[in-house]
Amino acid sequence: MTRDVAHRLVPKDHPTGGKPSLIHSKFFPPLQGSQGKMSSSDTNSAIFLTDTKEEIREKITTQAFSGGQETSKLQRELGANLETDVSYQWLTFFLEDDELLKSIGDDYSTGSGEFWATGKVKAKLISELNVLVEGHQARRALVTDDVVKEFMCERNIID
Repeated sequence: MTRDVAHRLVPKDHPTGGKPSLIHSKFFPPLQGSQGKMSSSDTNSAIFLTDTKEEIREKITTQAFSGGQETSKLQRELGANLETDVSYQWLTFFLEDDELLKSIGDDYSTGSGEFWATGKVKAKLISELNVLVEGHQARRALVTDDVVKEFMCERNIID
């Protein structure tokens, strides 16, 4: 029904012709895995932009659900399940180097190479998160009451 009516709601010269589009949103899994949910009341379910380096390291190493095997021997034989491994899934959001991400996925899922173990993947995620969070915290520290006041004042934003 939407496609039947949408074209009547926009001008004929609109680039999409009034046809609705689809927005695909992919959500972060909580640290405990896909069965849980992120919550501000559960500080171990997520990484917050106010977390310290130590809190990030502690949360990832102790709380992030692993898709790896129970022993090193099994990990080397069977590899990890990338669909359930939270650290790898988060790297798909934060790691900008697609070739490195593919390499990590290949190594981890086969139990071979540099990133064969859960600890190696978690260490890479911790490193990426620390860079992101430190950058945010540095920029946030520059925000003063005057900056907030200027941002919140009424002004014409249309030229």
